[in-house]
Amino acid sequence: MTSGAYRYIGKATPRKDALELVTGKAEFIDDVKRPGMLHGKVLRSPYPHASIREIDATAAEALPGVKAVLTYKNVPDWKTGIPRHVRVLDRKVRYVGDAVALVAAETEEQAWEALERIQVTYEKLPGCMMRFPATSSPWT
Repeated sequence: MTSGAYRYIGKATPRKDALELVTGKAEFIDDVKRPGMLHGKVLRSPYPHASIREIDATAAEALPGVKAVLTYKNVPDWKTGIPRHVRVLDRKVRYVGDAVALVAAETEEQAWEALERIQVTYEKLPGCMMRFPATSSPWT
């Protein structure tokens, strides 16, 4: 079969947004500015498995321009996953980068400053690794 028999394979497919991208006229989500818009940032866990012993967001909440700081203490009981069983903000973190706190502020700089002022005390928990006997593997 020759390449002429295919509709897309072996043929140039120009991007519909190429001209906007190369001329700098394309609009991205970060370019959108609306009156009263807030900037959100997420404080993330540095640990793969830990329990939050204490979290203090009072210094972050006191900053000018900060409209809200959410932690597991004051967030509604939002759950995610299938089935919905894990809270969006929980007292336990389950992976590096798991959300610990959410901040909404008038500017991005204020949101970053608020994140830096949140004090978190973690209790590291043991990780979980699956180990297989050397002679047995689920992939063989």
